[in-house]
Amino acid sequence: MPVLSSFSLPAFIEDIPTDTPENKALNAELKWRWNVNVTGWIAQAMPGAPCYFYDPTTTDIPTGTGSAPVTWNAFPGRLQQFYSASPPNTPANPYKLPQDQIYSLADTGYYLTGDGGKATFQNIPAALCPEADWTGDLKTFGPYGPRGWLDEYCEWSAARDANGNLVRIDFACENPEYWTTLWKVSPETVAGLYQSILNWDSPAERQVSVALEDLQLSVGGKAVIDPETGRPAYNPLNKWNSGPVAVRIGEPSGFSGGALHLTSTPNTLQTELGLAGASTVQFSSGNSDQQALICCGQFGQEYRHSDPHIGQSVNAVVAGALTGGAPQLLCLADPVGLYIQPLNNPLLFTFGPAINPGNLPGGAQASDIFQIVRGAASVTDPVTGQPFPGAMILHVVCQIPSVWLAAYPDMTLADIQIGGAPITWAGQVATQFNIGLYARPLSAGSTPPTEQCASGLQSPSQPLQSLIFTSLWDAYYNQVEIAPTGQTMSLASNTTFIAPCLVADGQAKALTLTVVNPSQSSPLPKVAVLLADGSGPDPDITVSVEGTSQADYAVPGNSYPGSYTALALQVTISPKAAAGLRGVMVTDPSGVSSSLPAALYILDAE
Repeated sequence: MPVLSSFSLPAFIEDIPTDTPENKALNAELKWRWNVNVTGWIAQAMPGAPCYFYDPTTTDIPTGTGSAPVTWNAFPGRLQQFYSASPPNTPANPYKLPQDQIYSLADTGYYLTGDGGKATFQNIPAALCPEADWTGDLKTFGPYGPRGWLDEYCEWSAARDANGNLVRIDFACENPEYWTTLWKVSPETVAGLYQSILNWDSPAERQVSVALEDLQLSVGGKAVIDPETGRPAYNPLNKWNSGPVAVRIGEPSGFSGGALHLTSTPNTLQTELGLAGASTVQFSSGNSDQQALICCGQFGQEYRHSDPHIGQSVNAVVAGALTGGAPQLLCLADPVGLYIQPLNNPLLFTFGPAINPGNLPGGAQASDIFQIVRGAASVTDPVTGQPFPGAMILHVVCQIPSVWLAAYPDMTLADIQIGGAPITWAGQVATQFNIGLYARPLSAGSTPPTEQCASGLQSPSQPLQSLIFTSLWDAYYNQVEIAPTGQTMSLASNTTFIAPCLVADGQAKALTLTVVNPSQSSPLPKVAVLLADGSGPDPDITVSVEGTSQADYAVPGNSYPGSYTALALQVTISPKAAAGLRGVMVTDPSGVSSSLPAALYILDAE
């Protein structure tokens, strides 16, 4: 397997069967689109030369080359750091909440105070480098959004019965980009998966019915049409994938909530690939201290379990941590993704005093409540022919198995204990498993140089994400999501870095490109679509900037919103233009040019 021919779907999942010619065509389209997306994200993640991050579709990977797992705990590290009485790192915070209140914050966004009131996320330090400064200015806790604080690439939604006991928890680590891509190919498949996953082994009285209309992007009750597909666009924060609370009591018409894929703005696969690429650079801080490294490299968010640990692990592997000092190239192993791992210690799960295991089907274990719904605990690596060193689980349901309910009809998760404590919070379960990814290192022919710490400054008019049809941008941007803190954020923050497919038909298309605020001099910035090799503007593609507007949103991958500029474009692609992924270049009125690879995909006119 010298060079990867195309990127595989996450966990090698096959959501579209190939039982009919139509399904075969849809399956092929899904795989083609996914390969285009990942190829583009790899290109966007490439650091400047000399580069120790590689593209597996252009780099020889010797057969037998293994992968290295990088894992971290699924429970949000920043909640523990900024609010817990026992934070994992210094300095201590002033709130010193007990663990039950931390769990309540994670599960609901709120906790009860001693006087019976309700509190949410308190302010945290504005300065987090070289460490959190509680003596300085404070800022609102982020990420924003209906479950933005679940930012370890694992999100959950929990349902309770009429007595407040947990009856089901859905844990998801799937990236939003995959589900958006699948929706473009087959909305019906997406709706069917939503329904089957949310109803998996669930009692009839708690089953949901998912309609296509539930999942589509709407404005004023009218579906917003995606110009690329001619069908309604996808709403990633739809009624079945929004917030940490699922309602499964009362009339089914009142049911809502669930967790199918990630929604917190930093929880994207494109971000994960970008983090991997950025952390291959050997910074002057060294990699012995993950906080010092993330502050120096300025990649990811401080005090997460994930970003600092991933950055330190990748950086150390490139420096030769696995090879006795011999430098390595690195990329994520195919299939790229973020994966739930099995329970760290299933023996910590025991039955409560009201349950006699002898009344349950033979061999019942309390840890059987942890049920794999998508993905697998063991997946074979085609490069080595052996299982990956860990699991590729995409979705877990934590609930009482239906076969147990015959013996104990009223059994809930409160009848299961972890370390002797009944399960009363979903976060208790989240602390018991990890999230992981797989890196595949290759031998490097040279030693990477040491770079100075990143400045954090962006060029004027730097493009921020892939192009998007203006009709979609307007619809996403003008919808607002609200965090428990009261902070609002545009739904555009939950769009993705998926390059739109544009037909080379000579027809002008209205598109939007967000950029870092250009200098205030006139004229407007200039935008060009680059040749396939990125060497310069393509003469067969005309781009005119029709105007600008302010764009206040969290660029997908970011933990906090910022204020940027949206450029309204008219893009005309001549039939003579070559097909394939293309980048864009923006030239600021001051003359400074900045580019973004893989911002659109050109299709031959049919």
